Amino acid sequence: MKRIINILIILGTFIFIYLVVNVFDIDCIFKSIFGIRCPGCGLTRSFRSILSGNLIKAFKYNILSIPIFISIIVIFISMIIDIILNRINTIKYIEKLFSKYYIFIIIILFITMIINNVNKI
Repeated sequence: MKRIINILIILGTFIFIYLVVNVFDIDCIFKSIFGIRCPGCGLTRSFRSILSGNLIKAFKYNILSIPIFISIIVIFISMIIDIILNRINTIKYIEKLFSKYYIFIIIILFITMIINNVNKI
């Protein structure tokens, strides 16, 4: 059962990322409603730049893109190891991390939103 959960999470995430990056051209709902850029604005363009090998351009689109991209890769590798070993440690670790450092994460996202709006990405 643990393997099925991890496989479904990985497949669902890959499908979602593929659809957002390659198929749909979605405008930011936060920007549409409030008129300012959210902390995630520019991430799609940033991830495209990372995959093209242009890290400077990726950093200019969104300063969190490179750490988020690396985190996603590490999480996927860890989840694949969990699938092989039939455990669910990665999900437990992520839940623990977010529950312990959620205020720090919110502050980082707020600072990123300010930077995105100052730079007019």
